[in-house]
Amino acid sequence: MVQHPRRAVARVPSDEGDTALLAADRARLIERVSVGLAHEGKNPLHNMMLHVQLMAEKIADPGRGGSPLERHLGSLRDGISKVDALLRAFGEFASTENLAPDLVAALARTLQLLGYEARRFNVEVSHTAPASLLVASDARLVNDLVGHLFVAAIELARDGGRVHVAVESQGPRARLELRAEGGLPRRHDAQPHLDAARRLAGAAAGELSIDTSAAAGARLSLSFVHSR
Repeated sequence: MVQHPRRAVARVPSDEGDTALLAADRARLIERVSVGLAHEGKNPLHNMMLHVQLMAEKIADPGRGGSPLERHLGSLRDGISKVDALLRAFGEFASTENLAPDLVAALARTLQLLGYEARRFNVEVSHTAPASLLVASDARLVNDLVGHLFVAAIELARDGGRVHVAVESQGPRARLELRAEGGLPRRHDAQPHLDAARRLAGAAAGELSIDTSAAAGARLSLSFVHSR
């Protein structure tokens, strides 16, 4: 299926139906994020508990051999840093009121919070992006758009495929492109996220192009005017 680029102007949802659909789209995305958050936070926390136990044993028995306490302290600092970054990313994802509409930052949050989705479905992810790219849109809508497109790309490359994500500046516009290749595409599971992206693009002044017609892959493209 090919959807030609569509231009939109930022708008407020026009009625209760629009609002309900956007709320349902966000709930679907948060459900996927929450699964990853629970899994990603569990590993460093378990690792920290192990090192706390080892430190307690060594403090109780100073003559016991083994690694110095500094090694365990370093692992604890590592784990705390990972959990802190994960929770900070989730906090920004959940509440974007004070965030700038930065397309690159939205991608970074998405990769961090939804990376587990790629790993559990055996999808290899690569990405290229500049340090920052501000766009003329609403930060929450940009955030959710990137999330939905990333989940859709994962579903379109399930079980051994690859997804490459690129953000770049093209003249007056900032562009995000996701290419899904290989694997065993789950188009049915990708469709709700593609539908959500269409609705969000209409509210976010974004230009969206979806091409899932190729048997071997899919190309999802989203662009915005640069922020002035």
